[in-house]
Amino acid sequence: MKKFQLILIFGFIISLVTYGIYSRLSEEYDFFYEYDSRYQVYSVEDPPEKIYFAGEEMPLEDKVVAKKFENELQVQTFWNYSKISLIKRARHWLPQLEPILKQHGIPKDFKYLAVVESMLNNVESPKSAAGFWQIMASTGAEYGLEINEEVDERYHPIKATHVACQYFKDSYKKFGNWTSVAASYNIGMSGLSRALRNQNETSYYKLNLNSQTADYIFRIVAIKQLLEHPKEFGYNVPRYNPYAIPMKRIPVKESIPDLAVFAEEHGITLEILREHNAWLLKNSLTIKDPEKTYTLLVPRNPEMLVKKETKNASPQQAQTDSIKISVTDSTLSRR
Repeated sequence: MKKFQLILIFGFIISLVTYGIYSRLSEEYDFFYEYDSRYQVYSVEDPPEKIYFAGEEMPLEDKVVAKKFENELQVQTFWNYSKISLIKRARHWLPQLEPILKQHGIPKDFKYLAVVESMLNNVESPKSAAGFWQIMASTGAEYGLEINEEVDERYHPIKATHVACQYFKDSYKKFGNWTSVAASYNIGMSGLSRALRNQNETSYYKLNLNSQTADYIFRIVAIKQLLEHPKEFGYNVPRYNPYAIPMKRIPVKESIPDLAVFAEEHGITLEILREHNAWLLKNSLTIKDPEKTYTLLVPRNPEMLVKKETKNASPQQAQTDSIKISVTDSTLSRR
């Protein structure tokens, strides 16, 4: 009997040690994501003391405002695998957007508008808004983005961020507070002005708006809470990030008739080239202005992404290489 008890105790200790090692490894490598039930719970009865957006306090003493924030926080922080990918994209992209916001004097919280707009995916909406910031073609052209058959700089995360900042500055001149500026990005400056005037209000939080705009600020702040405090909501994200690929910049001053050839010359495929330069719409790049220079991003270590064929490889080695290519390319599929 004692021997059996000792075996049980020993087995229990081994299980605890194994679990401890696994938990540590899961933070560093891409293992199965385990949900942590010790997530943060927010309720109207027990609200946080202060919640801010762009340095402006959300009036949580208003029970209607507090309830809207609670609802949006529950939706945006609900545990699922897509949020893991979002957190990884955010950790790669948001540090690149922050310096641009700072350069233009825009509060850093505005980076979360890009997250709400597109989940940091280069996508096009049903209304033809495009890119991280979901910019309409007319707005992009008005603010200086190049948009034609070959190039659409709305899909250029860095250039599009500069344009978004120009919009924010113009909007701030009109409204004088950052909460209204953010709301105007969803409903438009004229739309927000009309709502404030018709309803004789001065605060976004007092307006009766369409459901999307009415939830917009709450969604931004809820996403902010998730991305700044993921572990509090049960997200244990591995340190490995497939989006963090070292890149090199290649200036291009002459037309490229075939981007597939250009990609091959740099040791990658056309698919990978367009993955990191989503603003390229065609398989060619024509430069008509001799003063124009484009910058293409190319992986610094392409051999880590594309395994080239070897003539004298054995069938067994070729099969192994094929598996490596398949696994690597799966992380680079277009978002």
